[in-house]
Amino acid sequence: MELKGEMQPSREQQHLTRQKQWMEQALAAGPRLHTVDPDGMTRYLVRWRLEEALRRLLQADEDITCASSVLVLCAAEGYEGSVLMDMGLQDVTVSDLSEAVAGLAVRRDPRLKALALNAEDTGLRAQSFDIVVIQDGLHHLQRPVQGFTEMLRIASRAVIFLEPHDSLVGRLIGTEWEANGPAVNYVFRWTKRLVQDIACSYLGPSAFQNLSFSFWHHNVVLAKAGQRFGGGRFAISCIRLAKTTIDFLLPRMGNQFCGLIVKERE
Repeated sequence: MELKGEMQPSREQQHLTRQKQWMEQALAAGPRLHTVDPDGMTRYLVRWRLEEALRRLLQADEDITCASSVLVLCAAEGYEGSVLMDMGLQDVTVSDLSEAVAGLAVRRDPRLKALALNAEDTGLRAQSFDIVVIQDGLHHLQRPVQGFTEMLRIASRAVIFLEPHDSLVGRLIGTEWEANGPAVNYVFRWTKRLVQDIACSYLGPSAFQNLSFSFWHHNVVLAKAGQRFGGGRFAISCIRLAKTTIDFLLPRMGNQFCGLIVKERE
């Protein structure tokens, strides 16, 4: 049957357009507050997940150095890239669907490099970067699993992603559908077994280490708890102690998840 008029954009194209529009609107007035807030408690909470993930990666792979190249996908204004550079990495590229948003990241932190990329299909050659990172970005994709395998394809050494954990607690306190203006996405949740299955299917046997882990973390809840302790260094110490204790005792019940894959050298 012949269709009249112009072809309508696919659901995938509509999804990408809405995500791009939402991020451009959200950052039209500049970086989000938590990326520029000098408050010590805020900085501790928003940086902890990525810092812990990188710490574990560095312990696991001695070949990762300050000179290792890093690509951060779904980076918005590039805050995660700044965190990585503050930790000593020297070659960090951040990316977003929107060229305007990627440009904002470089203006906010001139140490960074930036690209406009679709995280599900970057167009980059295989093993383009040593490490590929996504924080809270996979669940914004229409095909989160494809986003993960794309990370595996373009990373030569390691992949890190931070997303919701598929636990009872995570589902009870988490959101099933996330709406940001016109952009609506399903909040896809992960487990270590799911990461293992996908990585085995894509990379093959004995090709990687799965160092993924789950943990407890909720910025808003922890910030409120920290304020009860005064919000200063003592409060940060109390939050750190509480997190360390519960992550040690009940890690599998945690609401947050870090996918951490280290590739074996060929």
